[in-house]
Amino acid sequence: MTTNLPAVRVLRSDDPEAARLLDAGARVVSESWGARLTVTPEVLATCRAAVDAGQRAGWTVRALAPDDAAALAALDAGAAADYPVTVATSHDVPDAAALAAQLGAGERWAFGAFAAGGRLDAATVLYPAADRVEIDFTVTRAAARRRGLATAVKGAAVMALADAGHAVFGTGGAGDNVASRRANEALGYVVTERWLHLGRPVPTGAVGTAPRP
Repeated sequence: MTTNLPAVRVLRSDDPEAARLLDAGARVVSESWGARLTVTPEVLATCRAAVDAGQRAGWTVRALAPDDAAALAALDAGAAADYPVTVATSHDVPDAAALAAQLGAGERWAFGAFAAGGRLDAATVLYPAADRVEIDFTVTRAAARRRGLATAVKGAAVMALADAGHAVFGTGGAGDNVASRRANEALGYVVTERWLHLGRPVPTGAVGTAPRP
């Protein structure tokens, strides 16, 4: 078994180089994925249903303004430890002042779900990329998870930005973040690529070697 393998190398699962490294003894350290959504009437109807469900459950779903940046940064800081970390996926809590400036300048868009008392419980932040709108991050307060709020704020983002002329959206995440992938798929995102994070083989006698996918 060869030992001249990279410490960790990130390759698409369909890259012939990935197959070569796996055959040479590389192990899958972690994985990540990318997804795309193309706006259609059906997608917009699904997004509307997600927003309506969140609002019927008692949250107000709306676009965030620069004045909301401090609450958004605080929400994200409170959930920072819950983000899965891999060599290809990591997250830094945004600076509130910088985020406010970006929202004001249209360099970022954000949408949130507010509880009845005005507390921000979920939010998604997006930015314009070359050929699409990309989700930067989505966060939900721990006490408000599994209530469809991530899907609701993502749905609100798609509706509002589609109305502004955007037709393609992108996102991605760590392979371990199944909840994130499912929230996106519920709206119509389709996983288009899977990335393998390949590392050197575990020494002989060690435990925990990941099988080849």
